[in-house]
Amino acid sequence: MTERLHLFESTAERPLTMNDPFCYEPHPLCREAAEAVKAHLRALPDWADEVSQGKMFGVLVCEDSEGRLGFLAAYSGQILGRSDWPWFVPAVFDYLQPEGYFKQEEARITAMNRRIGALDSSSDLVSARGHLEQLRGQAEREIDDYKEMMREAKARREEARQRLGGASAAEPPTTVGGEELAPGAEALIRESQHQKAELRRMKQRWRERIAEAEARLEAMECEIRALRRERHERSDALQRWLFDRFVMLNASGEGRSLTDIFAATPQRVPPAGSGECCAPKLLQYAYQHGLRPLQIAEFWQGRSPRMEIRHDGQFYTACRGKCLPILSWMLGEVGSGRTTSSDGLRVVDADDAIIVVDKPSGLLSVPGRTGAASVEELLRERYGEVYMVHRLDMDTSGLMVVARTRAAYHDLQRQFLLRTVHKEYVALLDGTVRAGGTVSLPLRPDLTDRPRQLVDPDHGKEATTDYVPVSQRTDGRTLVRLTPHTGRTHQLRVHCAHALGLATPIVGDALYGRPSASRLCLHAALLRFVHPATGKPVEYASEAAF
Repeated sequence: MTERLHLFESTAERPLTMNDPFCYEPHPLCREAAEAVKAHLRALPDWADEVSQGKMFGVLVCEDSEGRLGFLAAYSGQILGRSDWPWFVPAVFDYLQPEGYFKQEEARITAMNRRIGALDSSSDLVSARGHLEQLRGQAEREIDDYKEMMREAKARREEARQRLGGASAAEPPTTVGGEELAPGAEALIRESQHQKAELRRMKQRWRERIAEAEARLEAMECEIRALRRERHERSDALQRWLFDRFVMLNASGEGRSLTDIFAATPQRVPPAGSGECCAPKLLQYAYQHGLRPLQIAEFWQGRSPRMEIRHDGQFYTACRGKCLPILSWMLGEVGSGRTTSSDGLRVVDADDAIIVVDKPSGLLSVPGRTGAASVEELLRERYGEVYMVHRLDMDTSGLMVVARTRAAYHDLQRQFLLRTVHKEYVALLDGTVRAGGTVSLPLRPDLTDRPRQLVDPDHGKEATTDYVPVSQRTDGRTLVRLTPHTGRTHQLRVHCAHALGLATPIVGDALYGRPSASRLCLHAALLRFVHPATGKPVEYASEAAF
């Protein structure tokens, strides 16, 4: 028995198959294991401050070679700078050893950062940059002043020429370049030529002085650029070295590095922190020690992050950005989500201009990468060419309007852009909401974990939702009516779940709420718009099935 496998007895039935880490309801055995982890954390006072800041933990229920039941525990990343604390599974590859290559190379890169900073802020460099800017400013001012003087002198010469034109004709004219000049005009030409020549000489003097100052500055900045190039190359090489050493096992004992696993993905390069989440660490340890994985679950401990949706003690699915490619290798194809039969699509109304449908949960709005059925494909099979005006998330059910002509499409699209289309949703929330109000939280995509959205006051786009409680269920859940005034991705789901919103996730929301194999309880219940052919307001309503 490995010291990190914690044997326990339970009356819960052992599962026959492994669950999908991206879509699951925590098994009773995982819940028991999670409670044991929480109890262990309470006995570690030195960890309390860091854990209270927020940390993801995970459990993997396993059987050993003798069929005994136990669980493994893991935490994401490090705690107190270590990834090898007893009781928890270690890192897949521990790169934090003080004498190891990673820490030594990291120290060299840190030293380069300090050297670059020192050079960039040195008094000599600051002085050289200031001197160059001063020269450029002086040159510009002196040349501009001289040009202004030349313009004034030219005006005086023009006046003088006019006066000379009336001089005595008895005075013999002067010829320059075959042109007869009035008496005295030769001096005016010489003055003009002298000023132009002096301007050229002035510009040349300043070019030489500025070039000399630029050469001195270039010599000083050359070292900084070389150091920055070397730092970039070393950082990239160190990251590649690290990803090559994270060799992930599958159930057959075959290993693939993170570099190879992510090579076939759209991003091609592993995101920072790949392989350090709970699920990969747990499975790696189980495979290395001959344990049979039964069920896996991850839960959050501590405060909610400012931008993400995480609640203390709540279970969450694995992150897709970093973990989906890794776990697909370690477990086989996972994370495809739920699907539904195409028979569930109901046509509410149809004419020559539009089709209104009631979409079931689990059906895509438009074709995706998995080849699963979609509203668009099903309607084309039945009606021919159609134009998708808006979408519902795959897991959201309810009303959609689809255009049958380009004219109808452009008219409806304009209405959506102008926000004159009225939409109402009903949602079953996993908790109590006693009063109505408005949530306004700006959203943006989580670039490392799409399609998850983040609340970002600095870079997010406006997102506003009105909410009204409809009824309170006996199980403590609340049915609410939601009216979005914007159409951001996952807007209603985030506004319900986030701590700065309703702090009450939608039932069945695997991304922002409690992982569940049941459906997402969010339904597009009302749709009101102006019919693109008749110009008259139309309204459609649908009852939620939860």
